[in-house]
Amino acid sequence: MSPIKRYQVYLDSRSVGVLDEVSELLPITRSWVIREAVDQVAGRMGSMLAKVKPVNSSDYLWLDKMVGSLDSKKKFKLSASERVDDIYYDK
Repeated sequence: MSPIKRYQVYLDSRSVGVLDEVSELLPITRSWVIREAVDQVAGRMGSMLAKVKPVNSSDYLWLDKMVGSLDSKKKFKLSASERVDDIYYDK
């Protein structure tokens, strides 16, 4: 999770009242609900923005620099793809 920063926002008092009532019934805080709601909306808006705004390829130049950084002709064998099932299945 990325570091959390503090922001001041203005909210409808009725909405905050609902959150306060819910936080009394459930083991969650008002701050947690607000963070989750903002994260959900930001995620959806980010998806929409990605469809509208073209990706700047210069943002990924670091990835181009990594090409060829692993030489598979060395004495060790790169077999990460062969062991991928180890992640999902217990042996």
